[in-house]
Amino acid sequence: MAKIDMGELLPKEPVSRRITGDTQFMFQFYKPCIHYYPPPSSSMSTEKLRLSLVTALQGCPLLFGRFKIHPDLTISLDYDPLNPNPPTLEFARASVTYSQLRSQSFSYAVAKQRGLDMAIPDGTITRGFDLPMLMVKVTYLGDGGVALFSMTNHVAFDGNAMFSFIAHWARCNRLLGSVDVPADLESYATSMVTCGNKPLVGGPVEISVDATRTPKEIAVGNSKAVGSAEGVHACVFALPVAHIKKLKTVVEESGVLGEGEWVSSNNVVAAFIAQCVARANMEAQVYESGEWTVFQALDMRRPLGLPARGLGSPLILAECRASASEIMDSNQFSLLARRVRGSVDKYRGEYLQGAMDWMNESYGLLAKEGVLEPWRHFWFTALNTNERAVGVSCMNRIPVYDADFGAGRPTMARSFNPRPNYIIVFPGPPVGGSLEYEALHLYVTLERPAMEALRADKQWSGMCSLVSE
Repeated sequence: MAKIDMGELLPKEPVSRRITGDTQFMFQFYKPCIHYYPPPSSSMSTEKLRLSLVTALQGCPLLFGRFKIHPDLTISLDYDPLNPNPPTLEFARASVTYSQLRSQSFSYAVAKQRGLDMAIPDGTITRGFDLPMLMVKVTYLGDGGVALFSMTNHVAFDGNAMFSFIAHWARCNRLLGSVDVPADLESYATSMVTCGNKPLVGGPVEISVDATRTPKEIAVGNSKAVGSAEGVHACVFALPVAHIKKLKTVVEESGVLGEGEWVSSNNVVAAFIAQCVARANMEAQVYESGEWTVFQALDMRRPLGLPARGLGSPLILAECRASASEIMDSNQFSLLARRVRGSVDKYRGEYLQGAMDWMNESYGLLAKEGVLEPWRHFWFTALNTNERAVGVSCMNRIPVYDADFGAGRPTMARSFNPRPNYIIVFPGPPVGGSLEYEALHLYVTLERPAMEALRADKQWSGMCSLVSE
């Protein structure tokens, strides 16, 4: 069908926002997702979707910006109507039906075979590269259903912003006109930061930097070699909310918590996943036995006193160390959950502000030395898959299913997680007419022997069920 260039339909006024240590800009990769809608889909016609997307774009120009290094060596994300980074909107038809896709658990691999996705490009976004921040493909299925594929670059579209924008577009389509831009897509003011002359030392242990290698060399160096015969395997598992409550109760009744200590649901989910995944890696001999770094993604905005909502969510990976015995012995789950919870206490305002200040200084210093893309030379140390590290990003509060274009919310959403040992947690499909869910969906990617060991693990299989591959 048609591919529409949205460039001339973007806002006409320039917008700029300074980057102040937002570690999310270290993540330049494309995040794909497919929303599935059952038939009929009359509210999602090509013309209506195009017009409503134009409306949605008007209030969110920074989502389509580029990086700019200023004369004072500060860095900003700029939207310039004279040099736009326009999204693409593509329409297609497929003979495969919604019913057939549902019978195959809406497998991402099947969707890819059927051409419902788009090729995932490199994540680089600067003036020298013209890859869109947002790419959308709408496929009308053989029985009247719809597969809505969206792919965003993590530069400005973190996970929350991505799904908040899709929800905003859906409201514009459903209400046939302009609607208020949600707070999660608003830009908030940030203080100016000047460049210092300090060397690149003294940074937080969670973040590494190397200006002597290209971003591609850094990516290759941080990726464990995987044999072509084994490869990596991606699966989606369901972890029921009822089982999470059981895990939390186990910790609370174990006696390991001291007076005044507590654990959150996210803490026990992170500990459970980390223990099972790390154990599977060692049992499959993908990694040698030893200590593991266990981490959970932590939003820095609240402890830093930044607005809780708005574009840009500076993250840090809250780390702790777990012994081989804590990993291998399922009876030590409660101890590990306590350790995971306790690791968060380190990440208070003073520590995080120091990390932000160091990032700002370092951005400016690399820019001063002529490095063209300073932000691409930083990475979270725990994401180096050559090392024993496993972690979780709990995104169970993001509006994955709040995307009603007029005929109801999607019945299923499917994404893809390319990072081994970094488990992404999404909410499962909603129950009834609300956004409440009965299970979390865990996006797990491992080397194939480790995945086989995980699926055979009694502790894992007793709590989780396979949803799709």
